[in-house]
Amino acid sequence: MFFKSAVDSWVYALVLSLPVALILGVVPVLVGAHSTTVLLAVVVLGLGAIAPLWLLFFTYYRIDSTILRIQSGPFTWAIPLDYIQAITPSRSCVSAPALSLNRLQIDYGRQQSILVSPKDKTGFIQALGYRPADILNSR
Repeated sequence: MFFKSAVDSWVYALVLSLPVALILGVVPVLVGAHSTTVLLAVVVLGLGAIAPLWLLFFTYYRIDSTILRIQSGPFTWAIPLDYIQAITPSRSCVSAPALSLNRLQIDYGRQQSILVSPKDKTGFIQALGYRPADILNSR
């Protein structure tokens, strides 16, 4: 099953404002600059605009019969379902493959955890083999 990440409005604002801020910061440097400087500025602008878009459009979670696969831009995780020990609601702002602060913490393996923010939390929890009511009402 495929689950997109929920996205908070501040993430959209950040993704849209970052390229604008980069352009405003780089344009003054480009006035009268050498071609090498211009090329470097274009590369920085490109990466600064593409990286947030990559995270925005390619953060999702896929669950098959044995593995939870997490994709967030260029980053990937594969967690065997039988390694998952607990799922709890979280509002942590720690960096994670989640585009919303309304998250689920998945504890797995030897004291490892990851935060995710599936748009359909109920379906996601069910697909992992847990009862959504037990997890979502545990706050």
